[in-house]
Amino acid sequence: MVALTKTSTMKPFAAGDIFLGCTYLMNVPGDDHAGEGRILQFDRHRVPKGTLYTVGTTHLIVNLRFGPGGVLWGFDPFSHAVIRVGPDGKQLPAQSFGDRAWGSVCFAPEGGLYLCEYLKGNKPYTGGDMRRLPGTDVVGYGRIAHFDATFTPLAEFSNETAESLTGFHGVTHSILEPGGQFITYITDLGMRVLRFDVRSGRQLPDLVTYPGGEDYRQKWTTGVAYRKDGTLLLLRGSFIDFIDRNGVSLRTLPLDCYGYAMITAADDDRHAFCTNIFTGVMSKVDLEAGRIVGQIDTGLAKPQRSLAGVAEFSA
Repeated sequence: MVALTKTSTMKPFAAGDIFLGCTYLMNVPGDDHAGEGRILQFDRHRVPKGTLYTVGTTHLIVNLRFGPGGVLWGFDPFSHAVIRVGPDGKQLPAQSFGDRAWGSVCFAPEGGLYLCEYLKGNKPYTGGDMRRLPGTDVVGYGRIAHFDATFTPLAEFSNETAESLTGFHGVTHSILEPGGQFITYITDLGMRVLRFDVRSGRQLPDLVTYPGGEDYRQKWTTGVAYRKDGTLLLLRGSFIDFIDRNGVSLRTLPLDCYGYAMITAADDDRHAFCTNIFTGVMSKVDLEAGRIVGQIDTGLAKPQRSLAGVAEFSA
């Protein structure tokens, strides 16, 4: 485990605060994802406000999301860590969800939650230390699991995943559709936007399936978020594709460069926050005007690839 060397300064959450998963990579030989887990805090005007150095993590902090009670959730799939931070800015005690590589969470409207397994298969990442599941030769199964409000496991689904370009990714990005019936999800750098009906426990037809091939290079799926009307914001590396409920592309919104890998819709439903893992920049995008209206530069550009999560606090 990477030892903490700094003191956390995260402040109590305020409406409009922006949080970034941005591990400080330590240049560990043979492990380019290892470092001090960090969640950076900014106010609504993108002014730095504080930093939380996470306990119990060793690698990238990914897929930040707020849950019930104003608790911020994040994940380190490499170390099988689920991070929860209370609205006072303090990390909550570790909660066991099994020794698995969970990487994102969706909260059911009736209570409870769904955890999605970030890793899948028996081909660990060659650039770092990736744990296999206890007693197996795999890093994960890429499954969706249902827990009740007390974190008691209820079900684990044998959902599909897209073909992984890396060979070890499972469900890397997920979002519950506004009606709460199904989870829309992707495998990073894949060609499918998948859906799983969590109420009936069955796989649904893909929302979108792309042909793939050279024409789709750097146009693969890299993030998902929903607007309140059910329009899917599908991040595709260097642009946002607006997809309707039937899988039809309504329009696209180009971004400033390639490398965007996380997206979340703002509380006002007009904006979205997108993080670029190559440039280390978070962009606030006006979805109606079709332009970037503000940015946060973390200073961690490639090869310091660690900006891998974004969330906005709503009071």
